[in-house]
Amino acid sequence: MTILQTERLLLRPLAPTDFAAFRTFAADGELTKYMLFYPLEQEAELHTFLQNAAQAWNSLFPQTYEFAVLRKAELLGTVTLEYMTPEQGMLGWLFRADAHGKGYATEAAKAVVEWCREKLPYRTLVACCDARNAASERVMQRIGMHFSETGSRTYPQTGETAEERTYIMTLK
Repeated sequence: MTILQTERLLLRPLAPTDFAAFRTFAADGELTKYMLFYPLEQEAELHTFLQNAAQAWNSLFPQTYEFAVLRKAELLGTVTLEYMTPEQGMLGWLFRADAHGKGYATEAAKAVVEWCREKLPYRTLVACCDARNAASERVMQRIGMHFSETGSRTYPQTGETAEERTYIMTLK
């Protein structure tokens, strides 16, 4: 099992046993308003998401790595590393509201970036956010990503279109 340790955090594969804690933030419409594929409001979709996340870790070539981010055994959030191309991955994160502003997302994302450098063939990582999500954009900057481009995104649940900011990082 892949386990990453930082000064304050433990990162491990997200698992079905994380259901209750994960639900508190993944199903929160206000907290996930700038996320493309959230909120996950139905119990069935949450269970399916967690089951798929766990199964991905066991596949030969995972398309997605979902890391649970814990502090003292308490689930604070998740960091996702997703396959884009053989040389590029996409990084993302979601944290509970009470974990915002404490540097947890930055600390956890940095750990995943270092793991990616050591274990995966990606040459670059990208991350993107709704332009209104200044906190997420600051995390991208703090982990060493550089602004790449502005585009647009359309939210599947609402059809709303918003400005999207993309950042990139060279790994190798």
